[in-house]
Amino acid sequence: MTVKNCERILLILLVIISILNLIFANRFAVALAIVSLLVLICGFHHLGSAFKWATGIFLLLGLIIARYDHFTLVRVINAVNSMDNLIVLLIVMQLFTIPITVGRYQSSIVTLINGKLPTNRSLFGFTMLITFLLSSILSMGTVPIVYSILGPTIKQRLGDQYYHFSSVAISRSFTLGTLWAPGAATIFLISTITHVSLQKLFGPSFVIGLLGLLMAWVFELHVLSAKKEHQDIKSPADTKQATLKVFQIGLAVVALLLIAFTLIHLKIGEAMTDVALAGLVVILLWLLVLQASDRDHQQTIKAGKKYLQSGLLRGGSLAPFFVAIGLFSNVFEHSQVSKTIGQGLAPAIGYLSWGALASIPLLVVGLSLVGVHPLASVTLLGQIMMGISLPFNALAIALALNIGSVLAYMMSPFAGIVVVIANILGISSTTISLKWNGKYCLLLLVVSLIFIAGYSILI
Repeated sequence: MTVKNCERILLILLVIISILNLIFANRFAVALAIVSLLVLICGFHHLGSAFKWATGIFLLLGLIIARYDHFTLVRVINAVNSMDNLIVLLIVMQLFTIPITVGRYQSSIVTLINGKLPTNRSLFGFTMLITFLLSSILSMGTVPIVYSILGPTIKQRLGDQYYHFSSVAISRSFTLGTLWAPGAATIFLISTITHVSLQKLFGPSFVIGLLGLLMAWVFELHVLSAKKEHQDIKSPADTKQATLKVFQIGLAVVALLLIAFTLIHLKIGEAMTDVALAGLVVILLWLLVLQASDRDHQQTIKAGKKYLQSGLLRGGSLAPFFVAIGLFSNVFEHSQVSKTIGQGLAPAIGYLSWGALASIPLLVVGLSLVGVHPLASVTLLGQIMMGISLPFNALAIALALNIGSVLAYMMSPFAGIVVVIANILGISSTTISLKWNGKYCLLLLVVSLIFIAGYSILI
């Protein structure tokens, strides 16, 4: 058996045992912890160098703290399992590639662009919107899909501006999607650390995301032409069909959110579990609708095989990191180390008063510029801030961490989204992150902090 097949089996087992553990009230906790540790060991070699260091350090720190504070075996097992629901969620979200492929949505998007979006301004706005929507269910899989769909059209329209246009449109809209998206890890991690429910965090995060999209579009108006550059004359039937297909993607995202929040309200399970269940329901219904309208079932089988070959591993690619960070986060929160650090930093941070709110995203961004991944810095800073008495509530801390992670994803040359886009375009990641996104990120930071401060005071 190959290593990849072993990883696939372990990830599938992780999903199955996580569901059983939920149904049978934590009776499978030991088996789940064993599988989680095996996932960490077998999947470690797939991590990038930065994630390997972060995983190793968080695992070691978690074990040291647990030993220092004499944690019981039961508590350590629960700590190891604490982020498994997030891993399951990311694996389930990758299943959305199946209906996207089966429904042939790529060609419909191109048809709509060429028939209805003749100006560069409208093309820029649509590129951001479709990335914003797709990123909510496909995560990093969005980037190659958007480039394969829109890349040739954008390059034909904009020529030398193609590199700037596509990189800022896709990087900004993708990262803004991580503020609220069901397929993003950050919002669930922040919710877990700050103990702010997903329902409370979603609304303001989504509003900031929409504000960021609007600002990103306005920010580029001076370099985007408003005149018609290109328009293919399509038949009304073709245009209507293409519009319907794009509408279906939006409908799937809305359905996912509605079902997820209904399950969360009914307290079926933890928020991450509820979103994963909602994802499975939407995917199943979507595929049933597609199968009813298309007798070619071979496409579904082909897409399913592709998911098992690559999508499953893509969804679980960060599983070792989340096992380690879950262990550290859980034991750190309940340790004497956390209390000692909080007591040491409390005077200095307390002196900043409301200025501490601005320090949160700035620290996340600053750490990202020296190679610390936002998920790692968010975990550490979140734990520290939650242990200090501040003039603003936990929701403000959660939102500040959230916007900090988004800014870090956009501004860090080491961020995954920036590196992927830079590799596709063959340009420097520093050009995208700092030169093209730098000024926009400063504006987004100021607007977001004003919104967060105002929102936290009113709520």
